[in-house]
Amino acid sequence: MKIAVLGAGALGCYYGSVLAQAGEDVHYIMRSDYTFVSQHGLQVNSRIQGLINFPAVHVYKSSADVGPVDLVLITWKTTSNHFLSQALPPLCSSNTIVLTLQNGMGNAEAIAQLLPQEKILVGQCFICSMKVSPGHISHLSGGNIQLAPMLPSNQAAISSSEYIAALFNKNGIPARTFENAEQIQWYKLVWNIPFNGLCLALGGISINTLYSIPANVQRARKIMEEVSAVAHARGCKFPNNLIESQMKKTENMGEFIPSSAIDYNEHRPVEYEAIWGIPLKIARSTGLALPEWSQLDQDIRQRLNMPAQSS
Repeated sequence: MKIAVLGAGALGCYYGSVLAQAGEDVHYIMRSDYTFVSQHGLQVNSRIQGLINFPAVHVYKSSADVGPVDLVLITWKTTSNHFLSQALPPLCSSNTIVLTLQNGMGNAEAIAQLLPQEKILVGQCFICSMKVSPGHISHLSGGNIQLAPMLPSNQAAISSSEYIAALFNKNGIPARTFENAEQIQWYKLVWNIPFNGLCLALGGISINTLYSIPANVQRARKIMEEVSAVAHARGCKFPNNLIESQMKKTENMGEFIPSSAIDYNEHRPVEYEAIWGIPLKIARSTGLALPEWSQLDQDIRQRLNMPAQSS
């Protein structure tokens, strides 16, 4: 299968490398690391997959140089979605499937401005992966993917979702399909909103630093409970032990720094709208009380020098 990875950072390089190692035809589209990777290749140090080393890879600055592919993995930050109208069409034919593996909400809707909805899949990744240096990715844990079609009742979209999940599973990436995209979005946001948010709001800290202060851990739990309550009100059902299980997994993440905290530390744009802005607007429409989540939102906006938002 010919696969294009659009936005090959820590996430895209990990999944692309696993697929390439399994024999898939993977093409990386990247900007900042293009020169280094084109000359020196790509290396992924994974605690699960081991060392994946490609001295030479298919890497491009422009998707126009790749041409139509069978599958597009969109793995760039949501802050780059304004480039979709330029980057996505050259990769697509009538048979192309597009899978967004981006954080938060609103991404499939942005892609749907360019492509039929039945061609769009929503994926959520549960992974700890960081770029150590150009062309060098460190994969600490996780990597499983949840998939759902943007159109839950469309048989062609459901079939595409099942087909891509089977492709991932065959090639060593655990994947599971769901009917409802919002279900899997909230499932990840239960973790992403509090932990990505608190590490950002507290100045770009690591999980280990966050856990060193018990009050921060209790605050994270309360935010998780509010996010989970919103998801339940929206018709999403989660395992009863989800919060406890996520808390225990997070405790063992050590010096991992979530993506938005890294972006803040590196003075890059932060994915505020997709992870906190859009979900909070949806959450407030349920009428539930959200004091902890609302305070976190205020803290994040203050950290990012954004104007205060009315509740």
